[in-house]
Amino acid sequence: MRENKCPICGGILIWDYERGEITCSSCGTVIDTIYDYSPPYKRGDTIYQCQPKKLENPKNRRQHRQYYIHIRRYNTAQKYVTGRPWLHIDYDKYLHSGKLVKTIKSDATINAEKNIEELGIRHELQHYIELIERIYPAALARTERSKYALAYILSFLDKKRRPPLEHRVTEIFNISPTSYKRLLRLAKKIHEMIKPANINPP
Repeated sequence: MRENKCPICGGILIWDYERGEITCSSCGTVIDTIYDYSPPYKRGDTIYQCQPKKLENPKNRRQHRQYYIHIRRYNTAQKYVTGRPWLHIDYDKYLHSGKLVKTIKSDATINAEKNIEELGIRHELQHYIELIERIYPAALARTERSKYALAYILSFLDKKRRPPLEHRVTEIFNISPTSYKRLLRLAKKIHEMIKPANINPP
């Protein structure tokens, strides 16, 4: 028969199966070592722990879930860029959004964006990209640098009534002469779909 009271102070005993000890809940004295791991009788004057489980903090659960989500996303991104050293991922953005779109950039796109910043034409190009999105959104199903190149060509057609020089466009946006010709045809088509009055360049 197991004792349920502390022989020292008469306090309630705790059968701690995790530590393998019988401890007094009042004075903290370790009364004995547990050798029999079968649960004690359930009595109102006995506190027992057969398989103690720590209550999980909801905040910790969320953090653990987010951690594993980030690990999966990171592994997915790594598989995508493995063997493609010219691709770069904005990991902070991808881990937050879970979308590879607009988070992966090539060396060519990064260099094109640097050229755009140096020329100070990003705001103007964004204006024409938004215009294209309203008029002919299918035209924007391209790489970032191709979209910027298309906007650049359209801005020339609109403001100067002529296309920009081919070598200038290929140099700024890191596109091929073949891509330039395709984008020029598309820009002329879009320009015919709009009226000058609808364009308010910044």
